[in-house]
Amino acid sequence: MMADVTPLDVTALRAGIPALARLVYLNTGTAGPLPRAVRDAMLDALDADLDRGRASARRFARIAEGFEEARALLAGLVRADAGEVALTGGTTDGIERVLAAMPWSRGDRLVTSPLEHPDVLEAARATARRYDLDLVVAGPAGQTPEEIAEALVTATRGARLVVVSHVTYGAGVVLPIGRIAAAARARGALVLVDGAQAAGALDVDVHALGADFYAFPGQKWLLGPEGTGALVVTRAADRRPASAFEPGAKSAMLWAGLRAAVRWRVEHGHERLVEAVRRGAELARAQLAAIPGVPVLTPARHAGLVAFRLPGADPLAVAAALGARRIATRGIPEIGAVRLSCGPFTTDGELTFAAETVRSLALEKAVSAQ
Repeated sequence: MMADVTPLDVTALRAGIPALARLVYLNTGTAGPLPRAVRDAMLDALDADLDRGRASARRFARIAEGFEEARALLAGLVRADAGEVALTGGTTDGIERVLAAMPWSRGDRLVTSPLEHPDVLEAARATARRYDLDLVVAGPAGQTPEEIAEALVTATRGARLVVVSHVTYGAGVVLPIGRIAAAARARGALVLVDGAQAAGALDVDVHALGADFYAFPGQKWLLGPEGTGALVVTRAADRRPASAFEPGAKSAMLWAGLRAAVRWRVEHGHERLVEAVRRGAELARAQLAAIPGVPVLTPARHAGLVAFRLPGADPLAVAAALGARRIATRGIPEIGAVRLSCGPFTTDGELTFAAETVRSLALEKAVSAQ
């Protein structure tokens, strides 16, 4: 539980994010809007290379120092040690690196859930095919969070690795990672957590969760550039240093942007931003739930995502209709829903406008069906 925090200055926050002037931005769970400070840091890095060239020892030393700063900044967000952080190209990249590094033997059990992102499920399937593993997708997608957790706990028996989301990418369900990790540890399995929809939206403590590996991106809730991310490799999970999981080549420009994004976050107050996300999602969930005939899939225990269905309507078409009204959302065909991502910069008025637009679409659908 976080301590009480002072209110976020949303006006100051929004002033630094130009895209908010033209959109109701409810798609941070895909890619957050760039703060101007992030763009400026990337341009500065490019300009330095343009003016000074890219071959000096001083430049390479400066880049290495920047990577070390990035590890420390990212570690602070999830309460890890800087030495436990590998810099990656994103969440799926980090997950794939763990899957590739595991000492698999034929017949080993790899466990995951049906609620995972399609890219993660495909990575798990590809790994199972490559090493002839027993892949277990625990439980049907329609189960409650408690039922999914129970299915995962049961499936940890005999498993080598469990891959599970902290917050599911579709409906924004917060899974009880601590319980799942404790069961896995008791049975000798490791736990790899997909933190794509948690890091920056929730207060994350990787050690308290019991995660052995925790992967998260830079471009979503951290509002950094695409092509950046982190993988926490706890010291108890692997004998190799976290740096062994890093790609050999990393863009100095992208990581200058990511450092700026995290510094910008710290400047505005990490806890204040997390609380603003929680409050916005709570309001969005309540407003959508009040619309007749529009079921909300997101449970009461949620992060920044809120998913709803417009019965009989294609979620991609609904998202497009909202986009035509300058409301950026995402359709999730896998669960037949439209997903709103409530950023820390989202105002109550924007959420009310989005909910009223959904209400109008639902009424249009009902009238056309008569």
